[in-house]
Amino acid sequence: MRAAGPVCSIPRHWERLALSLSDRRDQLLERLAQQVEALPADNESWLSTERELMAAESALRRLQAI
Repeated sequence: MRAAGPVCSIPRHWERLALSLSDRRDQLLERLAQQVEALPADNESWLSTERELMAAESALRRLQAI
């Protein structure tokens, strides 16, 4: 008789990860739009938000390819 083990939760983990990344991407898009709109010319403090946004989008693409 084989002992019942836990059901594989990897798909649920990826699903939660994708949802979290998607939510973070949406937050970053909104923040970036607000920063770009509110900043005076030549102020580039929004660049870190854009970098994080690009990383989140890249991670989402890689996750969707799995």
